[in-house]
Amino acid sequence: MILILGGGLAGLATAFHLRRLLPGVPRLVLEKEALPGGLSRSRHVDGFTFDFTGHYLHLRDPGTIAFVEELVGDRMTQVERRAFIHSRGARLDFPYQANLHGLPPSAVARMVLDFFEASKVPLPERPEELPFGEWARRVFGAGIAEGFMIPYNAKLFGCAPDELTSEWVSWAVPRPDLAQVVNGALGIRNAGMGYNPRFRYPREGGIGILAEALAERVGADLRCGAAVVSIDARERRVVLQGGEVLPFEQVVSTLPLPYLLQRVRGVDGCPGLGMTLAEMAGALRWAAVIDLELGVDRAEIAEGAHWVYFPDPGVPFYRVGFPSNVARSLAPAGCSSLSVEFPHRPGAPLPPTGTLVAAARAGLEAAGILRPSDRIVCAEAALLDPAYVLFDRRRTPTVEAAMRRLGKVGIRSIGRFGAWTYSYMERALLDGKEAAEAIAAERLA
Repeated sequence: MILILGGGLAGLATAFHLRRLLPGVPRLVLEKEALPGGLSRSRHVDGFTFDFTGHYLHLRDPGTIAFVEELVGDRMTQVERRAFIHSRGARLDFPYQANLHGLPPSAVARMVLDFFEASKVPLPERPEELPFGEWARRVFGAGIAEGFMIPYNAKLFGCAPDELTSEWVSWAVPRPDLAQVVNGALGIRNAGMGYNPRFRYPREGGIGILAEALAERVGADLRCGAAVVSIDARERRVVLQGGEVLPFEQVVSTLPLPYLLQRVRGVDGCPGLGMTLAEMAGALRWAAVIDLELGVDRAEIAEGAHWVYFPDPGVPFYRVGFPSNVARSLAPAGCSSLSVEFPHRPGAPLPPTGTLVAAARAGLEAAGILRPSDRIVCAEAALLDPAYVLFDRRRTPTVEAAMRRLGKVGIRSIGRFGAWTYSYMERALLDGKEAAEAIAAERLA
């Protein structure tokens, strides 16, 4: 039996491809929630459809594009990104570093000059090893780094930027050339920059239709309401909440890596292995997020924006999405939906929804997004904990050591939180496919 822990996209994709590659080998997906999908689920409340923050498919791999089309057919549509930054009372086009027009002229002048000076100095061969704050200053200059990159990420991650490396972000954030920076400073818009200038999203039903379609293909190999309590690597068995014991030959886990390391037994104490699994779990850090989903009784909010970033420290949220501007079907006629994302301390309880709504409303009205006359007709709060992996100096060596040790006892850990990385939905689907292919190759060798 191959046990797959977690019924999100990575776990479901693993089961799907194992069925195709090893049809005679039994497999079972264990999902603790009542429904599959993980953070890629959608909720339907009072006529609104809410995802767990913005979940947009940025597909580049031809095989994954074909796979998604096979699963959901023509239910997806391609969307051109409309993203902005709200800072110092101005609304800037995204990305910030190439669209500075609207900020105070003195600040823009400094940013352009700082960028010019920074562009003269080549980056080291491995820029991803730089502390994040240093990387931002060396890539964009101090003005841009201190105007957006550093305050935004300090707010999101809840730590000083130089506690983090730039490994998680150096591949994804575009560095404009000097002409683009100057054009953006003068108001000549630089469009289509970055890894996500367009994306796919369902016409109806929210992003959850993808996990639902995949779960249908997995069929009886999926079991919901099955929370894993422990994994005994020596006896090759998984214990579920309630005491049920399931034997296994191999495990593919998509559980958050610290949770997995805390639950594995029968490995610690082996000679020469260094840190225990529990010590490894304690070395890994993350940020939590509160997702406050709002339904408002006015259409066409935020001038068609899909999402807006808020780097300024005085604003309590760091990003606001407008799902009904992406797909009109996500809100009833005459209404709009908003996804307000607050940073949160890991392990802390979820505040009362009313407290969150009051903080969101004050910030949204100050930004000119909500009007005092707008009526909030629906409010749903969810805690995402973990939400983002912190790439501090201990993260990569700890993860690499953990993966080696787990691999020796037949446990693979994949997906955004299983691999303990900064990832996206396409990568989750690919992780599941690659895990299944690796298992099949081992068995058929």
